[in-house]
Amino acid sequence: MRRFFVTGIVIAATLLASSVAALEVNSPAPDFTAPSTKGEITLSELLVKGPVILAYYYADFTSG
Repeated sequence: MRRFFVTGIVIAATLLASSVAALEVNSPAPDFTAPSTKGEITLSELLVKGPVILAYYYADFTSG
């Protein structure tokens, strides 16, 4: 019984999290602050200069 309860909680949490985090197509990206080699930067500061491409490189899992 406990296994079904835990499974239900995990499924519910996954469904709720996915609906909250999703953005609508063509909606503006939320403003954020990130570290850089020149200090803290924000998306809004970069957008003043022009379009922004955010590339997130997680890992490649290679030896070198």
